[in-house]
Amino acid sequence: MHNALTSVLSEPDYKVLTDLILPIAGGTTQIDHLVLSRFGIFVIETKNMSGWIFGGADQQKWTQVQKRSKRSFQNPLRQNYAHVKAVQKILNVDQSTLHNFVVFTGTAEPKTAMPESVAWGLKDLGKLIALQKMQILTDVQVDTYSKKLRGEALEGTKAMRNEHLKNLEKKVAAKKRTPTKIPAVSSGQIACPRCGAEMIKRTNRRTGDAFWGCSSFPKCKGTRKAT
Repeated sequence: MHNALTSVLSEPDYKVLTDLILPIAGGTTQIDHLVLSRFGIFVIETKNMSGWIFGGADQQKWTQVQKRSKRSFQNPLRQNYAHVKAVQKILNVDQSTLHNFVVFTGTAEPKTAMPESVAWGLKDLGKLIALQKMQILTDVQVDTYSKKLRGEALEGTKAMRNEHLKNLEKKVAAKKRTPTKIPAVSSGQIACPRCGAEMIKRTNRRTGDAFWGCSSFPKCKGTRKAT
């Protein structure tokens, strides 16, 4: 897919890194694709799936339906948010420079309204990336960040991939043992339904009603009702 992605994006303007295994606290994380440009850093989760896809930005689980079978899988935007945070920590950049994107390849089709950051095919992904026209990074920064990520990335050997899979299995087992806790509204630690970033409590100037707004506003305009 690396070659296919670079064919969609103009190479002088975009640097594409593929299959990065990065060290994080307590283990490793694997990023499918990462695109660096003057217009920001795009962290991309790839889903090669078929059938019908049902899901929403604020849902923890999405659903795949194939003929007579149905299965649930983690909301890929939430899954990729962990990758975004890993990149942010390594590069020590503001979250506003990072974009959380998911692309479905294969023959999968959406059957519910999907977030704007979800693409269906590489051409669609290229169009979404191309929509970002504001230059927020210099060419020097892009080169520096690219070298930094390549330097931090662990060698993709068979042993390292096996170790990464073991880390994932440990995390899944730990989640099954620990009941899921929903953050209290007063804590402010609520995920944006569009990009997964932290939300901040705000007030509607016209009505005076409280609501949750994305911390990345105006780049992301995700909101939630305050209860």
